[in-house]
Amino acid sequence: MHHPLLVLLVPLGLLHLPSTLAWGTLGHRTVAYLASLYFTPGSTRFTNQLLHGQDISEAALFPDKIRYIPSFAYTKGWHYIDAQDDPPTTCGINITRDCALETGCVVSAIANHTERVSNASLPTWQRGQSLRFVLHFFGDVHQPLHTEAEDRGGNEYAVVFEGRATNLHSVWDTLIVNRHAGMGHEDEAIAAWTWAQRLAAAGRGGGGQNEDEDVCLRDAADCALEWAGEANAYVCSYVLARDVHGQDLAGEYYDGAVPIIDEMVYKAGRRLAAWINAIVEDVAFQDLERLDPEPLLQTQMK
Repeated sequence: MHHPLLVLLVPLGLLHLPSTLAWGTLGHRTVAYLASLYFTPGSTRFTNQLLHGQDISEAALFPDKIRYIPSFAYTKGWHYIDAQDDPPTTCGINITRDCALETGCVVSAIANHTERVSNASLPTWQRGQSLRFVLHFFGDVHQPLHTEAEDRGGNEYAVVFEGRATNLHSVWDTLIVNRHAGMGHEDEAIAAWTWAQRLAAAGRGGGGQNEDEDVCLRDAADCALEWAGEANAYVCSYVLARDVHGQDLAGEYYDGAVPIIDEMVYKAGRRLAAWINAIVEDVAFQDLERLDPEPLLQTQMK
């Protein structure tokens, strides 16, 4: 399920292509910023060095951008896992059935790239590249429609939002998120930082549960599969619980979706932080010291 090492020589212009995948750019930025609020000092140092000072929310957008480059089209399958279930009657993920052997899936990608981030034998730029994938895929695995095959994850499910025709996947990726957390902010990074702080202050997306929840740290593949199953359960309980074909989802449906999105973005950020913190606990001081300042991906990323 793992692809060989990625050696990227990425033209700067391609790093600014638009992104329309899980949680949109606002959601992915928020997951990364929220995680950073829970980093240990060592994790903050570690991620800053691997990212060479790049803003962590910008780094989290990288995997969506390179997928537009033909030579890296194979990474597209890493953003999701296609549950072959029967919503809203039955939801559930089966790793051998739903994670494509040829391309891998978000579960195998998380397992692969968390291992690479912690691998001190790899060059710094490769570990930094894998860190970018980790930042992104923790967001993807918590988006319900990135764990579902039905209607291509909702991409072929026609709906309306605020009077405009769209599809259910875009509603969950971008439209609800932007209306909920992006309104009134001209700068997306500021909107993401504000949302992250709000979620952190509320705890568990506003649910008020204990901040010190147990986070799965057993095995990256097992944990990612568990999280994907949790997100997939919402496909039956809410996302596709009733037929909304052609309906405008900006009213009652939006109101019910917002708490779910808050919860899943919060969990993605908290779990991402826990994994980075755990990786850094096992990193030798000498490994931190040897992280070199050479540009990642053979280019200066903004």
